[in-house]
Amino acid sequence: TVSPDPESNGVLILDPHLGPKWRLVSTREPTIVHMPKSVEKVTVLNAKDEVLGCRMMSIEFKEGESPLEGGKKKYTSCFANDEMLQGLVRIHHGDERMKASSRGGRGRGRGGGRGGRGGGRGRGRGRR
Repeated sequence: TVSPDPESNGVLILDPHLGPKWRLVSTREPTIVHMPKSVEKVTVLNAKDEVLGCRMMSIEFKEGESPLEGGKKKYTSCFANDEMLQGLVRIHHGDERMKASSRGGRGRGRGGGRGGRGGGRGRGRGRR
C-alpha cells in the first residue's frame, strides 16, 4: 500500500509490470496515477509513514530531468502527503477511459459467407 485512495475508499498500489512507465493503480476503482516520464525507477520500501501507515517510495529520476533542487536523482517520499510528487503525476479515472473507447457497431454476427442458396452441382440432367 503506497497511499489511500480517498475517492474509492481503497488504496493505491504500485504496478510493477509496466517498467519505465511507472504507475499506481487503485484497488477499488479503475483509477490510474501515471508517474512522470522523468522517473526512471520506483521502489516500494519497507519503511512506513508514521501518520498514515503507508509504505515509503524511493524514486530515481533520469539524468538531467530531475525536478529536485540541485538536480538530485534520488528521492524518498510518502506519496499520500507529498504535494511536490502529487503535482507531477497525471490521474486517469477509468470511467473517462471507457467513455472515450465505447464504440457502437453492428457486432460480430455470423460471418459473411458466400451468399445465396445451394451451390451444389445442381439437379439438372443426369450423367451421359
